[in-house]
Amino acid sequence: MVYILLPAFNEAKNLEQMFTNISLVLKQAKQQFCIFVVNDGSTDNTAKIVLEKNAEFPLELISFAQNQGVGQVFRQGIKTICAKAQAADILISMDCDQTHPANVLPLMIENISSGYELVIASRYHKQSTTVNLPWIRLIMSDAINGFLKACFGIKGARDYSTFFRAYKIGLLQKAEKFYQTDFIEQKGFACMAEILIKLRRFNPQIKEVPLNLRFDLRTGKSKMKVFNTILGYLKLIVKEKFRK
Repeated sequence: MVYILLPAFNEAKNLEQMFTNISLVLKQAKQQFCIFVVNDGSTDNTAKIVLEKNAEFPLELISFAQNQGVGQVFRQGIKTICAKAQAADILISMDCDQTHPANVLPLMIENISSGYELVIASRYHKQSTTVNLPWIRLIMSDAINGFLKACFGIKGARDYSTFFRAYKIGLLQKAEKFYQTDFIEQKGFACMAEILIKLRRFNPQIKEVPLNLRFDLRTGKSKMKVFNTILGYLKLIVKEKFRK
């Protein structure tokens, strides 16, 4: 079973196309799946669309009354899925704005099934391409990921910040059990690097796969606040470098 985790904040314009893309690819791969949408206090029709499309797609909705931030979205989403999934199942997280192509999903699943415990759809793979990636995002991403790699040097990983990852559920269940409420402490986008850094305790087999990052398909504005994001990463680095 594959669980797709989609964080959603005002993504009403993107959801139906995301559901369609994921469904077409995974049905063609003859893969059983369920899509979990975590609605982070959206003020548009995000929750309504999930409920309306429930008969057409295998959907589950987790909804916050107010915006809680990316960290809480992944904290609750991972916790909910781990509680109902089997250790051999797979969790894949993706951006909800169509920048992450669904056609990468079968390759990620194949690698998890062959023995890897964490697969990253990485912008830094030599075969990866990007379309219309804003220059500020490019510079910030390169700087943050370079610094994180220098500080932590996790084998097999170069892209520390991407949402687009596949995890073997058993790995996440071990982390949930070990860290309990401290597994994801970061509130913002730095939580993705935090997850990766904390999972290294279990020496997971990690592999990166290529993707075509499509910012030209994105509908709506970025939810990232640049200053807060950079500050979050700096706090994470200091905390994890000195964690006993």
